[in-house]
Amino acid sequence: MKDLMENWQRFLVESSLSRLYKHMVEHDSAILSAFRNEFTREENYARNRELKATLLDWGFGVTKVVGSYIENFQTPKAMEVSEQSFFVSNREDDPQFTEVIGELGEEYNQDSVLIIPLGAEDAYLLGTSSKGEYPMYGAQESVGSLKMGEEAEFMSKVSDRPITFSESLETYEGLSRNSKWAVKKIVERIKREKAAKNPPKS
Repeated sequence: MKDLMENWQRFLVESSLSRLYKHMVEHDSAILSAFRNEFTREENYARNRELKATLLDWGFGVTKVVGSYIENFQTPKAMEVSEQSFFVSNREDDPQFTEVIGELGEEYNQDSVLIIPLGAEDAYLLGTSSKGEYPMYGAQESVGSLKMGEEAEFMSKVSDRPITFSESLETYEGLSRNSKWAVKKIVERIKREKAAKNPPKS
């Protein structure tokens, strides 16, 4: 965690990251995933497709990143464990953004989600699991300032470059007609499944 608690501005030395930084400065943002160890690779990618469709349906900007954790960090046995995650921009400044991201983290059984408040001055992990201890459910654990451009124990990567995100966000409006149709159908199915699990009380 120590390496995550240094200067946010560091990554600006890589010009390709400046657009991502611009999103962070202008809007709240977050990083989350639907991946869980107990699911197969195929199941995790299916869960992430559902999560992405839901995020796009909310009107958020989304781009893929790789969330990484290095087991046995800085030892000869160091091994990187990765999962596909999403950088999410609250581009329309929805006041429910943090609440929605937290609820999605809980729905997809994540221990926590990373919230990056507007201005990118500080970031924190928001506990989203009732079984979680670090951080506890609903608690905020500051991760301070993120160091960009070099490896750390906890990081996000694209194309093997630490904290290097796609320069453009994917949005619902930018999808093709068929992709918009698919997103709507996925979201409709998710809503039907939720309604079936939680029928209205008479």
